[in-house]
Amino acid sequence: MKVKEKKSKGLKREFSIQIEFKEISSLRATKLKEIASKSKISGFRPGKVPISHVDKMYGKDVTVEAIEEKVSETSRAVLEERGLRAAVSPQINMNKEMEKIISSEEDVEYTMSCEVLPDIEIIDFKKIKLENPVAEPQKKDIDDALTYMSEQNPDYTKPKKKRVAKDLDKLNINYVGLIDGEKFEGGTADKADIILGSKTFIGNFEEQLLGASEGDKKNIKVKFPENYQNKDLENKDAIFEVEVNGIYEPKNAKIDDNLAKRLGQESLDALKDTLSDQIKKDFNQASRIRLKDSLFDYLEKNHNFDLPSSLVDQEYDQMWHQLEHQLEEQKKSLNDLELKESQIKKNYKEIAEKRISIGLLIAEIGRLNKIELDNNDINIALQNEMQRYPGQENEIIKYYQNNAEAMRGLTAPVYEDKVVDYVLSKVDLNDKKITREDLFETKKDISQKTNTKKNTKKSDKNKEKK
Repeated sequence: MKVKEKKSKGLKREFSIQIEFKEISSLRATKLKEIASKSKISGFRPGKVPISHVDKMYGKDVTVEAIEEKVSETSRAVLEERGLRAAVSPQINMNKEMEKIISSEEDVEYTMSCEVLPDIEIIDFKKIKLENPVAEPQKKDIDDALTYMSEQNPDYTKPKKKRVAKDLDKLNINYVGLIDGEKFEGGTADKADIILGSKTFIGNFEEQLLGASEGDKKNIKVKFPENYQNKDLENKDAIFEVEVNGIYEPKNAKIDDNLAKRLGQESLDALKDTLSDQIKKDFNQASRIRLKDSLFDYLEKNHNFDLPSSLVDQEYDQMWHQLEHQLEEQKKSLNDLELKESQIKKNYKEIAEKRISIGLLIAEIGRLNKIELDNNDINIALQNEMQRYPGQENEIIKYYQNNAEAMRGLTAPVYEDKVVDYVLSKVDLNDKKITREDLFETKKDISQKTNTKKNTKKSDKNKEKK
């Protein structure tokens, strides 16, 4: 193998690589022998197929496979020998078309272009001083939670004065659904309860009952959605003949043992204990998030290295596609946002750069300190995912077992937490008592700012434009 470095600028590298054709021929011969030993071809005993016959049948494909394997092998070797790690998969450009390479049987030449990961000199963690924000749950927090539950689980009573239905009322109704004048399965019910504004019924069914009175009969027109659970009803127009039996207004439930039992607890005291435990978990989680943010800010500000523009661009593109998808779902456009498109793009670029910076730091700290995920870590990640989709546990396990990229995405937060725990075990960490309000204060995202500070780090691509 002959290697010539054609470009070395910042993190960008370009190499011209030449592989002697005899290496290709040797690998090709090995592959043909392997095929011959396993082939079952009519007219020949198993394993006794002449290599010349196999060559006639599969020779061209085997040559291509041998070339591709050698290119992959040598491209990795070129980087490893120089202590380089590619930020993303290198771009390979063959100097000749594959057909010409095969027919000429000349040495294989190709160009490899890539961005490499930067060298990062990690600081001494023992010199880091951080404050861990801690807030103690108060009785008011439990009282507020109980009040919220009484609001979310109201009792319903008839209004003292007869009135029309309004938002949040519970209506008791009879209905008959018709499509093209015919009843359909599941479209009829008597004495069914519906909460106006709950969006439990399709389309604008509930909105059309606003202003109705007890005893009213109404025809409600709706259209079943495209992805409706019953495929026979997808995109169908329907009319529901509705009769309003009664109107009931919500009233906050009394905070007592009955409310607790409705929520699956034995008593009000048991409900308070459960809420107290959950609130403590919420506080601890909020403290953890704030502490991680402080650590990440410190690490980013105290390390200086170039960012691979390819990684920054990937992150930016992913964020931008996500924004476009959200706007599409909300039936909005970029013009509906407060900031101009140019400012949003600038802010998103800064976010992408920060995320890549933190990601590279986490990866390098983990690599240098040999931090790895064990089976228990992976199982925890899978268990958390399965809890989100009850009844689909087997499908989830199979999906991640057969999808390495998805598994990496699933376990990435677990690995990040392991690295964070390692760093926090080394730093000078002191608790700082703060109020509940300060603990849960939303950190303003850079994408929401109208004025953002200029990031001192630039991706390689930006540097080259100067």
